[in-house]
Parts: sequence; structure tokens; C-alpha cells
Amino acid sequence: MGSARAGSSPAFPIYWHERGGRLKVKTNQLESCEVQLIIELEAEQLNQAKGAAARRLARRVNIPGFRKGKAPYNVILQHVGEDRIVENAVDDLGRRVYKEALAQTELNPFAPGNLVDASLEDTPTFTFNVPLSPSVNLGDYRAVRVKHQPVEVADDAVAEAMGRLQAEHALLEPIKRPAQLGDVLTIDAHGTLNHGDEDAETLADEKDMDLLLEAESEWPMPGLTGKLVGMEIDEIREFELRFPEDYANENLAGQRVHWTINCKGAKSRTLPEMNDEFAVLVSAEHETLLELRVAVREQLEQAATAQKSREYRREVVDAVLQGCEVSFPPIMLRERVNNLVKEQESALRSRGLTLPDYLKVENKSEEEYRAEVEPDAVAQLQRSLMLTEIVEAESLAVDGKQVDEHIEKTAAPFGDSADKIRAMLRKGNGRRSVELDLLTEIALARLEAIGKGEAPELPPKAKPEAAADATDDSGAETAEDTPAAAADSE
Repeated sequence: MGSARAGSSPAFPIYWHERGGRLKVKTNQLESCEVQLIIELEAEQLNQAKGAAARRLARRVNIPGFRKGKAPYNVILQHVGEDRIVENAVDDLGRRVYKEALAQTELNPFAPGNLVDASLEDTPTFTFNVPLSPSVNLGDYRAVRVKHQPVEVADDAVAEAMGRLQAEHALLEPIKRPAQLGDVLTIDAHGTLNHGDEDAETLADEKDMDLLLEAESEWPMPGLTGKLVGMEIDEIREFELRFPEDYANENLAGQRVHWTINCKGAKSRTLPEMNDEFAVLVSAEHETLLELRVAVREQLEQAATAQKSREYRREVVDAVLQGCEVSFPPIMLRERVNNLVKEQESALRSRGLTLPDYLKVENKSEEEYRAEVEPDAVAQLQRSLMLTEIVEAESLAVDGKQVDEHIEKTAAPFGDSADKIRAMLRKGNGRRSVELDLLTEIALARLEAIGKGEAPELPPKAKPEAAADATDDSGAETAEDTPAAAADSE
């Protein structure tokens, strides 16, 4: 969204604010929760500011023939230069008139204003862009309904999970015979794309990799396991394979790969029989195979329910956002983009890379990358601010007991380090972060209930209409200090 510049046609009407104040102030309502303050001064005010600036500068420099701070203006002007005096005067005068203009216009800025223009001609004029609190109008969010499909776990999924358990408990025994399907080989594998060509590059370089020889295996590429049947320990094989033309990864489809495989070990693999003894082998909590199957089904249902809930919540959030009006000042967007860039830098550092390295590979400038992540930043801010308003509209809250229980649940798995984690989470920003996480979860759960038509009735004082009228107060915190800020990955 654009903003009106000083001297251009304003996006919204201009209002004059004098009301007994000594400043002549115009307010121009810009888009995106910003107001432009245009402050007109008398020339004498600027002259006085320049004189005060000269005296301040004179106290910091040595001027021959004068004590510090005692030289006349013209002498100071010759010694330090007019540009330095004017710059100092504008900084000081700008701060003072900005503060006075805020009081005169009764504006309550969300963050410090930005001086965008200072005209020092016959009528000195200072122009500031002042960010205002974000605004959220939830609309008729309680009328939102999203179809919900119940979770079903198919028998095939249970059988597949049981098969994975069976494979995890397989008996592996060293062999000296040639390898056959069903065996596990320990290999060093080096694969080169387009071997011998100028554009050759390494596809894989694995050491001591365990590979199960299965006829239908497509990892690390289709057909490779078949080439290893019959291998023996210390044998080295070289061969070429080609990815199918219809391979899912278009970058690899049709490409040829030269492989060098060194067999360093071989084991037979015997799967345990599916019976009650197998159930006990998997876990002492189960005495029979039936009990194990029931437990596996329950685990799959829990996982599927949790995944379905996350997906359903996203759908409801999207549906609510479609009926919302969310606006925020540009400074919030800049901060969120900055955070996304920092998150990328942190992720890259964990891989031994830097952001300049990444941008060079991607052939992008930092400005282009920031523009690329801006839509994500906008979506995250809209979601975050909407959820914050849901907390307010639905009168949601967490108490100290809930926070303490969550801290204990978070810290307990850390064993010997649990006390340090508890101490970190119990004070200051740590505790606030836990509170925000809980509020986010509660808000998302409430939206899930609304989408299903199962939300409890609101008390009269918290009806959505009343909450929507109070949206001007919804942005008193930054986006990173809202209940939804930690849930962008939901």
C-alpha cells in the first residue's frame, strides 16, 4: 500500500490542528495505520535553533581567541560550517516540535515517528510519518463454519506400522556368502551426475551407509539395489544408471549417474514372527499381539487427529481472515521482514553458510530476497494480529497455574538440565513467551470450536460487535509480542 508524500495529493483529507498551540500542524491520514504530521514554523524559530546549535558546538571545539562557548555566531559559523550547524539545529528542533505536535494533535504513536522531509526555506516545515497502532476488525467471525472430516485409520495403515515395528526388531547376522535380496550391506557409495562431462557434479558421497536390498527400492535411485545383488565384502563395483524420464524430481529425470560402490560389510536380516512374544519384545506393556495392534491403532489415531486438527485450524484461520480487515503500520512489516531474514541467517549458520553465500548461489541481492519474503511477513502479521484480537473478543486468558504446569512439562524431559530450563522460563521474557504460547493454543482451539459450531456462547459484554469497536487498542504491542507470534509454523 502506498502513502501520500508531502506536497502530493493526500490519500485521505488533511486536517489543521492549532487549538491554541503555538505550532501550525496539519495531519494527513495515510494508508496502513500511519499519519503524516506537517509542522510549519516561523523562520525565527529556526534561527533560534541555529543559534542554540552554534553555542552547543562552540562548547565542544576550540576557537582561537575565545573561551569555549563564548565565540559569536559568525565566528562559530566560519569555524564549523553552516551545514553542521543546520544539521544540529534540525535534529534538536525536530525532536522538540515533534513532541509538541503529538501533544497538540493528541496522537498516540505506536512507535517513534520518522522525519521524512525538512524544508528550511521561507516557512520552515518538518514532515513526520507517525505509525499508529494496528487495527483489526474481525467481522462476523463467529458465523464461520468449515466442514470437518472425522479421522479414520485404515487397517492397511495399522499393518504398515506393525511391519515397521517388525523391521526395527529384525535379527541381523554377519554373512560371508554373496549378498541377496533381503540382506543389509554396509557400503561406501559415490555417485556422479553426468560423469565425464563438463557439467559433472556429485550426487551422493556416503560412507559406511547401511542399505537394505529390496527389489522395489528407489533410494538412493531406482535400480541401484539390483546392481548390488551378489556383492561380497571388500568387493568394489562401478556401473552407470539413468533416472527414469518420468522421475518425480524433474532436475534428475533422464540424468545418468556413475556409481562406485565399495562393500564393507554384509548381514542377513530375519524378521521376527508376529505373535505374542513379538508384542512383549516391542514393549513389556503388551502381553498379546492383539493388545499391541490396539495400541498401534490408538497411536496412529492420536497422530492423525493431531495432524487433522492442525490442518483444520489453518483452514478456519484462513476463513476468518477472509472476513477480517487487518491493517498495520509499515514499521511492523519492516520488523517482521528483518526477523525472517535473521531466521534465515541463523538456519544458514547451522549449515556453515552465510547469507551472502546463499544470495550468491541464488543470484539475488538482499533487497530482492527481502522483497521475496515480504508476502510471508504480511501473512504472518495478519494471522498474528487476528489471533490477538480473538483472544480479546473471546475474553480468553491463562492463569499462573497453567503457566507453571506448562513450564514443568517443558523442562522435565531435559533431565540434569531441567532446573536451568525452569529458571529460564520462570522469569521475564521466558515466562511471557510461555504465556503467549498458551494463549495462541487457546485461541486456535477456540477457532476450531467456532469452525465446527461447537463454541460456547459469549457473555453479553464480550459480544464480537463490541470487540470490533475496540480494535484501536489491539496493537499496543509489537507483532513479536502477540499471542500468535510463536505459532506461525502451525
